[in-house]
Amino acid sequence: MRGFTRHPSSGVSEKTRGTYAGLIEKIPYLQELGITAVELLPVFQFDTQNCPQGLVNYWGYQPISFFAPHQAYSSRQDPLGPVDEFRDMVKALHRADIEVILDVVFNHTAEGGHDGPTLSFRGLDNSIYYILEEDGAKYADYSGCGNTLNANHLSCDE
Repeated sequence: MRGFTRHPSSGVSEKTRGTYAGLIEKIPYLQELGITAVELLPVFQFDTQNCPQGLVNYWGYQPISFFAPHQAYSSRQDPLGPVDEFRDMVKALHRADIEVILDVVFNHTAEGGHDGPTLSFRGLDNSIYYILEEDGAKYADYSGCGNTLNANHLSCDE
């Protein structure tokens, strides 16, 4: 979505380039091509600075907030802009008989390993949200990203 509409040659209006609204503008083109489904790289809010110095994290594989559409992908910057625009994009694609497939990241977060920043789950309850090594000092790294979310935790009352 971002890369598809970001460049001026995309034909998308300047205000909506690289946004959910920009993809809405491209729906007639997608239909002309016979496209029946689009797959979007991660669209959750992610850390754009979680990458080597001097670069920008373009891909979105370092989530900060699950289920919150990435603000930079919205042409609206008001608090509800990203949510409304993402919803409108999905509805518009569905009305055009185009399915939406989301590439999601649920195995780790942008908080990284033991020396990573505290952005969300680590600050709420580190031992519940992450799989820790036996000593509890380091994160299990089954994801290859420095931490692995504990998707098997059932409740705080176990």
